[in-house]
Amino acid sequence: MLTSLTHVMFVTEAYHVLAHWLVLVGWKMLPRKDLVSQRNYFLIDCGCAALAFLLHRNEYMLPFFILQQWQHIFYYSTWDKSNAAKRVISWSSLDWDRGRWNQIDLVVGTAFDMSIHLANVYLLGRGLPILDIVLGFVVVAILYFVVFANPKLAWADRNSKPDWIARRIKPLSEDQIQEVQMFDNLLSKK
Repeated sequence: MLTSLTHVMFVTEAYHVLAHWLVLVGWKMLPRKDLVSQRNYFLIDCGCAALAFLLHRNEYMLPFFILQQWQHIFYYSTWDKSNAAKRVISWSSLDWDRGRWNQIDLVVGTAFDMSIHLANVYLLGRGLPILDIVLGFVVVAILYFVVFANPKLAWADRNSKPDWIARRIKPLSEDQIQEVQMFDNLLSKK
């Protein structure tokens, strides 16, 4: 039973790594109006990281795990209400029309979250046979095509999106942007 749960969590955590990477680099995102309705993803993400930690119990991960849990509980609790949550939602969406990599707080936060899931994949994978690891990655690849490459879902990239998705993208309000002037000017050529 525990081995089956380890397999499921290995695949789940690997899927989270992929999802975070796609959003971090801007390859696949949702329109903001769709992303706002995905609040429960933060709770699922939080729960998956917790379950993975309970399975591998690596003591060096504990402080990072606690920080990741606080981060997700905060965003879940203040979803589209706090300035920080509004900023995360907007930056993670197709609606974001500003610089991507100069938003250091968002880049580092997303990379940190992704690294927690990546560490969980590594720590869980240490106890799995190589064939199971390969099969787990094949399942994640299949999930990519089922979710992110599915033309019926609203996942898209900025440069190639169907008209029905483009119509869902709206200019962001100042309240949704929650501009941090220091970051916005970081890579500007003034």
